[in-house]
Amino acid sequence: MMDVKLIFTGFLIFIIKVQGQFDPIAFTLGQDSNVDIQNGANDTKIPFTVVITNHRQANLNSGVFTCTEEGMYKFQVYSLTWSNTNLFLELYVNSKLVASLQGHTPGDYAAAGNAVILPLKSGDAVKVMSRSQYASNIFGTPDQIYTTFTGVQLGSLELGAEFSTTLSAFSVSLTQQQDVPGGKPVLYNNVLVDVNGAYNVTTGVYTVPSSGLYIFHFFSLALRNKDVWQELYHNNQYVCSIYERTDQDSAGAGNTVLLHLKRKDQISIRAHQNHSLYGATNQIYSTFTGAQLVTDADMRSGQEPVIAFSVGLSHHATVADHYKVIFDRVFIDLQHAYDQKTGEFIVPVSGLYEFSYHALGKRNGTIWLELFHNYRYVNSLYSHTPGHFATGGNAAVLELDAGDVIYVNARGNVDLFGVFNRIYCTFTGYLLNAVDNIEIIGKK
Repeated sequence: MMDVKLIFTGFLIFIIKVQGQFDPIAFTLGQDSNVDIQNGANDTKIPFTVVITNHRQANLNSGVFTCTEEGMYKFQVYSLTWSNTNLFLELYVNSKLVASLQGHTPGDYAAAGNAVILPLKSGDAVKVMSRSQYASNIFGTPDQIYTTFTGVQLGSLELGAEFSTTLSAFSVSLTQQQDVPGGKPVLYNNVLVDVNGAYNVTTGVYTVPSSGLYIFHFFSLALRNKDVWQELYHNNQYVCSIYERTDQDSAGAGNTVLLHLKRKDQISIRAHQNHSLYGATNQIYSTFTGAQLVTDADMRSGQEPVIAFSVGLSHHATVADHYKVIFDRVFIDLQHAYDQKTGEFIVPVSGLYEFSYHALGKRNGTIWLELFHNYRYVNSLYSHTPGHFATGGNAAVLELDAGDVIYVNARGNVDLFGVFNRIYCTFTGYLLNAVDNIEIIGKK
């Protein structure tokens, strides 16, 4: 009997196979040159000149992903402006806007990002566009890739398949302005997908339908001259944060974390203090996305490798030029593959992996970090907000061999912000699919 996970959304039935058994369509594109879109231009597609990874030959034509297999897909987009210029990007599926990115910092470069999960049919097109009638100025060079577009297939569509345990996935967003009292959850009003009906729009709480390994992304944008300061909570336990403020403009931030959760656990995004979020039907910056990657039963079976780690920085750290960032807070590390002494993730099993990393600098400090595969550069994050704290992030899908090393490196001296209960800097990775004849490094 085929080992599958069946989920329902509307009239479609999605089959998500457990980690290591389903070979997903996955890609990461990058932009390695400047893109200057003039004010007054119509919607312009971002070209994405570099293919970092294209697993299973995803249909990528001039930066547009066209779906060839119906299923559930997770997308991440990150970008960086030129100094003292604007960034207005949007993620579309066909003609429908699903997420937005905005960045501007007076006197320096500004970063932005977002993530969503979407149910796609064959022929659906997903693309990153500039916002109509706005100037967008994207920075990039061959050795400095900040603007990326990553997509990962979470499941395949198979009608009439035999029923099995449901894997959960949801993606919600804010399409209206919202004032959030300190300590209270953000109430996302727009549901892109909610496989199990597990996200409550009235309370802002996602209730875990079944035990297992979950990934979460959250991004927000504050009103002009306001702080965005939010925290992800697991039940009533603090996990991680986002923060940003920009003079004379809106400020945005995001983060990613992997957690091992039990059935009926609750996950929410809460305001640290009273703050106001920007949102409109045609400008969707604040999102909350989560997906179950594997069930507890499959983790216990031992039939397939389950590789995942998620770590954070719980103290201030100054990282010298070309030195690795060493994250000390371990949210999860299933194969003990992340080395807290070196900051390296040593790949235990050959296969396809997805990585995300985020950072917050100290006040008036510059953050410039790079993701490396062995000694080969992958992509970067950069940000500096004069007089304030700067934040940024990026992601990549990579095809790796057992024994490869993945790490986050500093470019220039970088002052990172962290406190035991204020964790903004994170590094997360997990196995999407293992190759045949796998080898687990360090196992006897």
